[in-house]
Amino acid sequence: MAQGHNKGDSKIEALLAVVEQFQPGVRERFELRRRIDPAFAEAVLTYAARLFGRPVLDVRTRLLVMVGQFTMSRRHARLRETVIAACNHGLNLNEVLEVILQCSIYGGESIVDEPLEIFAEEAGARGLLDGVSAKALQPGQRNAERSLEAERQTWHPVDSKDPRADSLLKKYGWHGISIALVLRPLHTLNNATFLESLDENFTHAFYDFGYSDMYGRQVLDHRTRLLCMVGNTLAIGEIVQTRHHMRTAIKQGASAREVLEVLFQSVVTVGHPNIVPERFRDLAKIVEEESGASF
Repeated sequence: MAQGHNKGDSKIEALLAVVEQFQPGVRERFELRRRIDPAFAEAVLTYAARLFGRPVLDVRTRLLVMVGQFTMSRRHARLRETVIAACNHGLNLNEVLEVILQCSIYGGESIVDEPLEIFAEEAGARGLLDGVSAKALQPGQRNAERSLEAERQTWHPVDSKDPRADSLLKKYGWHGISIALVLRPLHTLNNATFLESLDENFTHAFYDFGYSDMYGRQVLDHRTRLLCMVGNTLAIGEIVQTRHHMRTAIKQGASAREVLEVLFQSVVTVGHPNIVPERFRDLAKIVEEESGASF
């Protein structure tokens, strides 16, 4: 009996070691769950370890996706734990902060208030907050570094030839419209034209903030930011935008397997609804449609 118990303990310890990389508080949760229902405690731990232990996503990407998901779902205790894990792994904390800030796109500006406090507390406790602030973007910094001519080369050829492109650049400024054309080819011109038919002032504010001020920050590479956006939209059940971001992530360099891995991870962090199996089917359809994409 003693040998069986030790074998069981070794198994549990191995599972805890995998999950603890991403959830430093897992041991306390596991002990509480085991006291109340041992079968549930072991089943949940095993499931998390199986999914977090997969090699498709690197530790950095897994943690950044989780930061976004816990911010979006307002699960602040888990967010704190993930920030701690990011510090433990030596992640670039400006990137961790960037994931939190990008949540304002789909969660509204107020969603970042408590997460910023948590981030500041944990980074400050480790003497790292001043370093983060020293590398913070200044107003207008990225716009001064960008080139319309360079970005035009990455637009879709159909968008480049459409006379609406130059008209929208002139009317709303190029910084927002251009990066929208980079990220959302064969969509942006129709979307901007529709929005301006409703209200030109809103259209101007929308492209300035969402695309120039936020997507144009480029603290994160587009691939990583878009994988996080897939996770963010899954966290709030926003299916239409999940589909858009899965497709755009692939266009911006993420592999289909990496996008799929974000879906797999999300069944642990935000649950199964709206993911299994429908988002898997959505991704499979996108892979069929996108040239060069495959599992």
